[in-house]
Amino acid sequence: METKLENKTVLLTGLPRTGSTLLQNLLAQNTNFHVESNSALYRVMLDNKHCCEKVAIEQLTGSGKQVSFKHELLKSIPKIYYPNVEGKIILEKSRDWAFINGLNMAREYIQKDIKSIVMVRPLEEIVASLVRVANENNQEVSYEDFLHPAAASGALVMGSFHATYAASKTKDPSLLFVSYNDLVKNTQQTLSRIYSHIEVKKFTHDTQKVDQVVFEDDESIGISGMHTIRPKISVQENKVILPEWVRKYCKSLTHQLFSEIDKEP
Repeated sequence: METKLENKTVLLTGLPRTGSTLLQNLLAQNTNFHVESNSALYRVMLDNKHCCEKVAIEQLTGSGKQVSFKHELLKSIPKIYYPNVEGKIILEKSRDWAFINGLNMAREYIQKDIKSIVMVRPLEEIVASLVRVANENNQEVSYEDFLHPAAASGALVMGSFHATYAASKTKDPSLLFVSYNDLVKNTQQTLSRIYSHIEVKKFTHDTQKVDQVVFEDDESIGISGMHTIRPKISVQENKVILPEWVRKYCKSLTHQLFSEIDKEP
């Protein structure tokens, strides 16, 4: 029987509007990578873990399968999720992997020495970018919702922020924090840092023209252009002016996060 080549998984997580789609399409230039759109793997694994530990625990315990079944089930899910991928570096993208329980789950059931790329950006720039996209789609903007964890847009921003901030405080060496500004202004140097971190042979990328080969179905969520990249890497001018209270609040959180990861905002 022919032995199947093992895959190596790298987690891509962090804050929204931080260049993760650009990074995906850059790394997709390297055929050793397998890159897909935003992944459901974390949610599927977490739901099945919850089922084994809570919903079906009585039956699994009664049959003596409470440990073995959960382990085998969760170990099998990544292979089912990527059925035809062999001998590749899987770039597994989800903001949920920033949660500490997500990283622990990945280590236990995907790969013990798994590495993460955590994308960050000043929070005031993230909010301004989201407002610009909302304006382009003729959507009303509520800054209170953006900054309230219970709201849908707040979960996107503040949920991701709190997970990323908590991860930064662990000082876990398996996490590489990559800022949006470093990615777009010092692209080659940043890619070199990423390759060193994930312990993969370096590759010469074309940073002058980046073709988009990884897409998200933005139309399905009613926000066109959310994950569209420009072929020329550059910082896009944003004319959105945030209210003073939003700007001050965001800058205070930015300071907290960037102080932990020893970066300039």
